[in-house]
Amino acid sequence: MTASNHVVTGALLATNFHNPAVALPLAIVTHFVLDALPHFGKEPHTTKKYMVILCSDIIVASSFLGFLIVTQPNNWLLMIACAVMCAAPDLMWFPRFWKEIHGKVSHKPMDMITRFHKKIQWGERPWGIYIELLWFFGIVFLLSSHI
Repeated sequence: MTASNHVVTGALLATNFHNPAVALPLAIVTHFVLDALPHFGKEPHTTKKYMVILCSDIIVASSFLGFLIVTQPNNWLLMIACAVMCAAPDLMWFPRFWKEIHGKVSHKPMDMITRFHKKIQWGERPWGIYIELLWFFGIVFLLSSHI
């Protein structure tokens, strides 16, 4: 899933689970549940199309977090924390991504969690962008009743 979907989903979790001891671990677990659903993917990371999608996604996710900071709805700090925690597991891909866009191949073996993370993303497909958009607008709609 895109960072935007992880972020809005994490924020929604915080509106339903007000205890950080429950909400924050649930946000991390939810990341992997979302990645197990069919979603956008399989675009080579070195293409201009992928970079446009990645940058757009970062802008949308950051704008949403900025919106929470400015509007400060109920539990906004927990919403931000859960949003970040729900997106954070994808940071494990950054070193490999960085090497790939700079023309280097990573020969470092993946650790157990990275192998698991890669394996569950069986449903990455170009048409998954439609599922991503449907998910995003559905979660934003649900959040609108809480904000």
